[in-house]
Amino acid sequence: MQTESLNVCKIRRLDCYRSNDSYHLLIQYSFALIVMLVVAVCSCQSACFAQQKNDVFPVAELRAEMGRPYSLSFAIETALKNYPTLRRSRAVLNRSSSGVKLAKTAYLPSFDILAQELRTTTNNIAGSIFPQTLNVIPTQTGPANDTSKMSSVFANNYGMNFSWLVHDGGRRHAQVDVARAKQAQDSASVNYTALDVATAAGETYLTAVAARERIKAEVATVERMQAYNLIVHTLVDKGLRPGVDTARADADLSASRISLIDAQREAELAEVDLAEAMGIAGQNVSVDEAPWIRKAQVESNAGAYRPELHPLAILKLDEVKVSQKEVVATQRIYRPRLWLHSGIWSRGSGSRIDAHPVLDGLLPQNANYIAGLSIDFPVLGYFAVKHQTEMMKQEVEANTSAYDLVIQQLIQKNARAKVFLNNAQRIAAETPVMVKSAKENETKALERYRVGLSTILEVAEAQRILQDAVVRDSVAQVNIWRAILAVSYANGDLAPFLKSVTKAEAGK
Repeated sequence: MQTESLNVCKIRRLDCYRSNDSYHLLIQYSFALIVMLVVAVCSCQSACFAQQKNDVFPVAELRAEMGRPYSLSFAIETALKNYPTLRRSRAVLNRSSSGVKLAKTAYLPSFDILAQELRTTTNNIAGSIFPQTLNVIPTQTGPANDTSKMSSVFANNYGMNFSWLVHDGGRRHAQVDVARAKQAQDSASVNYTALDVATAAGETYLTAVAARERIKAEVATVERMQAYNLIVHTLVDKGLRPGVDTARADADLSASRISLIDAQREAELAEVDLAEAMGIAGQNVSVDEAPWIRKAQVESNAGAYRPELHPLAILKLDEVKVSQKEVVATQRIYRPRLWLHSGIWSRGSGSRIDAHPVLDGLLPQNANYIAGLSIDFPVLGYFAVKHQTEMMKQEVEANTSAYDLVIQQLIQKNARAKVFLNNAQRIAAETPVMVKSAKENETKALERYRVGLSTILEVAEAQRILQDAVVRDSVAQVNIWRAILAVSYANGDLAPFLKSVTKAEAGK
């Protein structure tokens, strides 16, 4: 018996262990399944997030561009895809497009349905109630009672209401016109923002090119200064020149190295600014100098300058139009409105005072309908509308003045850009002559110094003149491109500039 009892206990214990193992296995499988689901969801979210980022940020294109300098056209294209202000302007335009659709919904009639099932007391009293600022006291109907009882009955209310504003004196049409004017204003804002973003990217790119060209000029200067320093030290060591000349030569060499460091700093800062202008701040970018140090082909603008076609002028004119539409919309507030109203409703109550309830008040027992026309007119609203209209007219005047100011500024920018372009071309034509003459002057000054016919000061001055000439020549052609960009911006159209950019990058 003891052996059998012991065996039974072992079997029960084994079953218990097996059940516990099954329980633990079930928990482990459940936990593993949850982990797999979490990983799958996170992977899907990561993939969706990456897809969303790819829609905004051209990762594949940027990776393809990594390892080689960015072209100017690619820099402008990337800026137009990624720069936040342009994306924001497009979002605002989409919002205003929805605003037009929203304004058109004012033409739609209203159709409302109400259904109420409730439990209520039937105590009522004759009297009046003012319109309630806070809807606290429910509407009550039925004969007046002289006592208050806490007993209650079922009641119900069902109804449908159809209302339509037949005529409003053109108020809705004016509001739609305002919404459309704002949409046109936001569209003009997108165009102007795109022009600004593209111009900023192009200007920053050319600034980086000029900084890189200056580095080349400064490197050449340092090499010349090292050779010059070696000559001075050799002559001083031989006793042919005073020892003070080495100090001056060392100072000139250090100054040229400092200028090179400054040029490198400006180039690095320009590339940081370029990354920000492209909408990819923090990325490592570099520029291709080759197309922009060749002679630029300047295309003359056909026709007279028309500042009113500039995107900024169009934007300011649209602001004037919006304020004008708002004046009309404000004036049309003070007009009568004609409404068509109709309704059908049914009510029921469990009260047996003066009616026979249906199912003890659970279903309606009496039905009614109504249809008719109504006119409303805010008679004393004239004064408020009058002053609102005066305010809006002053807004029109202010926006008109802002438009006139923009026209003046655009004319000024166009004139300045043309002066800049003309002088950049003239300087580019003179810098090669300046470099050639400066090199001859430096060579002769160094020879005169070697034979003892001049001092170290003459050689240092010749080196300074040559350094200035080389630096000016290195950025002369780049400045022409910058001037062409400025002229295109003043005209409000970068298409001719981008066409010239494409030719230059193709080597044509």
